[in-house]
Amino acid sequence: MRVSSIFVGWLLLAAAAQVAAEEKFRWKGTVDGIDEIAVQGRTVEVDHLEAEPLKNQIYRFSASLPARDVELRLKQVRGRGRVRLMQQPSSRNEFTAVVRIEDEQGGDDDYEFELIWDEDDDWDAWGRDRIDGLFRWEGRVDIGADIEIRGDSHLVRDDGGQGTQEFKARFESSLPSDNVQVAVKKVDGRGKVDLIEAPTAANDYTAVVRVEDDKGGSDIYVFEIRWRR
Repeated sequence: MRVSSIFVGWLLLAAAAQVAAEEKFRWKGTVDGIDEIAVQGRTVEVDHLEAEPLKNQIYRFSASLPARDVELRLKQVRGRGRVRLMQQPSSRNEFTAVVRIEDEQGGDDDYEFELIWDEDDDWDAWGRDRIDGLFRWEGRVDIGADIEIRGDSHLVRDDGGQGTQEFKARFESSLPSDNVQVAVKKVDGRGKVDLIEAPTAANDYTAVVRVEDDKGGSDIYVFEIRWRR
């Protein structure tokens, strides 16, 4: 009986670890006709295509949609019509996901869906021999900060509170002026560290990492970003 209990406990821990490795974007709204929902980073835009405009939009991110090639899984939670994933995020569309909702019956209906992806699914898979460059940052953050990386330089934009104190920043090589795949990994810190902008021609090939510390006081953060063509 004891062996069985240990085995069940192991299964529960394994299942919890698997769930923890997933990130989600959850969306709700009232649709009459056809609407497309475009998701990039933590930004959501609606393209209304047919019938009455969308109403009652609510959404929530567990983390920013990564600025890298990532395989999204779409789960339709509610709605009588079709919900389809029209575009996966890639460098070709500046890492934007597009979901189309088609409600072609009379009147409107409430819809709800999730986009699900694996956290850091390519960080370890790349391996040290498959990266072109790396930038590592260490510092103390209160409330939040955006770290903008371009070429072989970086800029810290502080969100207030007690301010941001940079301890150390190091490039292994310059971030190229080209469309590259970028992945970020938090090494230390109690809050969130997300890549909110990938380097593209539109932002002069700048990668932007956001650190969010929503607890009282400040904390020490360490993160790395990798890139490859």
